[in-house]
Amino acid sequence: REMFTEFSIVKLSVNLNDLNLSRKTSEGENGGDDAASVKSNKDDQTTETKQENKKNLQQQSAALPAWSAARRSARRKKATTAISQEEWKKINDEKCKRADMSRHKSSKSRAEASKIRSKEEAETLSAQEKADHRLKERLEETMFWTEEVETEILAWEKENTVLAQVRKSLVHALRQTSGPARLADKCIRHREDRVGEDQVLDEVEENLIIEIENIRLWQLRFKMAIEQIEFQESENTVVLKSLYRDLNVMARAAQIDASCSRLNNKSNKLTNHTGADYVAIPASWEVHTQARITDSRKIREWSQQLRSDIETLIRTACTDLTKQWKKTNTSIKDNIESLQHSIEKIKERLENTNQELKAQGKEMDDLKSSIAAKGPPLKLAQTRLSMRTQRTLRGKSAWDEVDDPQTVLAGEVTKILDNIQLLNSQLRKAEVNHRELTALRTKLEHDLNVKLTSIQIDRTKCLDNRTKYPMKLQGAWQKILEAAEKEELNKKKQKDNEVDLSTQEDNSVDSDLQ
Repeated sequence: REMFTEFSIVKLSVNLNDLNLSRKTSEGENGGDDAASVKSNKDDQTTETKQENKKNLQQQSAALPAWSAARRSARRKKATTAISQEEWKKINDEKCKRADMSRHKSSKSRAEASKIRSKEEAETLSAQEKADHRLKERLEETMFWTEEVETEILAWEKENTVLAQVRKSLVHALRQTSGPARLADKCIRHREDRVGEDQVLDEVEENLIIEIENIRLWQLRFKMAIEQIEFQESENTVVLKSLYRDLNVMARAAQIDASCSRLNNKSNKLTNHTGADYVAIPASWEVHTQARITDSRKIREWSQQLRSDIETLIRTACTDLTKQWKKTNTSIKDNIESLQHSIEKIKERLENTNQELKAQGKEMDDLKSSIAAKGPPLKLAQTRLSMRTQRTLRGKSAWDEVDDPQTVLAGEVTKILDNIQLLNSQLRKAEVNHRELTALRTKLEHDLNVKLTSIQIDRTKCLDNRTKYPMKLQGAWQKILEAAEKEELNKKKQKDNEVDLSTQEDNSVDSDLQ
């Protein structure tokens, strides 16, 4: 039925073409008669008309299918002989075969196109799912590293707070060291008021000078530690800024990835972005973030190590300063004990000197009394001699006679004069001794005043002001300072106990020997 319908349509088209050809042929003949009547004027027009008719016929025949009856009719008109029935069947079979081949080819092409379309749709869907999965994974990674950076930032804020407190405490400790330095300098200036032979560079003054130099040394170390903390704080600030910058970048990236993961094929505002696939996005930001976090942790470890070193520095400084403080106090106490012992000796010798002066004065009085007592006997003896020299001499040989009373009286005068001379010599010696004792007493009194002045300075102006270490630290460092003071005190008590034990052992050995 289909072939018959098609054949009817082709036949109808062939009839219409025949009518058109006959009409054109008649018009061409009439035109030929007219041309014959006017040959001379319309030869060119006739030629153009023929060519146009021929062209129209070719177009009409080309527009028809190869197997159409119109084309066969045209060929039939052109051909001198008609085709046979077998050729006609063969042509029809070939036409059907070509139609089947074209249909088969079209069906195969449609199957391939459907397969390719299904494959492309599956690949597109798979690519979208993979992209969604990667976006979600990237979003999870971004959130993970965001949490890591936030944790690092919180740790840095805590570290910076603690480091700032350490710097504040260290600055306060540096200011507090001026108190012991002023006190030691004040003690040195008070000790300059000593007089006489006590104005010497003794052990107390040497320890005070060492204490001042030690305090200045620790002040210099504290200043260097403060500079290190300030440098570390600047490094910490740079690291913290870089972490905040990474946090902002990752927050923006997480926001963009979250927006991308919420999009689908039915979302609004989907447009083509030509060249977006050529934009270079660094895929190693995770490596850079991890490296930055590693560097941040390393720098924070340095900061923590710096705080530990500063705490060790404070502990060592407290121990050293309190040790020198106790050493100076011990030297002051020893000096006070030595001065007290010297004062006792001076007082004892001064008392003995006063007693000797009194005895020497009494002796001088006795010598003077003895000398005065020798006057009457001397006068008596000299008077007797003078009276006996008035005797009348009888003869020249009167002086040659031995006169025992005269000899005795002369000897008595001589002896009395010798005794008076000896007593005067003893009196002069006693006076010299008395003057020496008086000078010695004056010197002892002066030495006593010097020692009293020195002991008053060391006791009231130095030691009384050094009962407690004039330094107060902040926080836990004050406990470190107090522990250092207690440790030095315990060491001193232990040393004193050992000295007492050794003294008791020596006394027991002496008693056993006795």
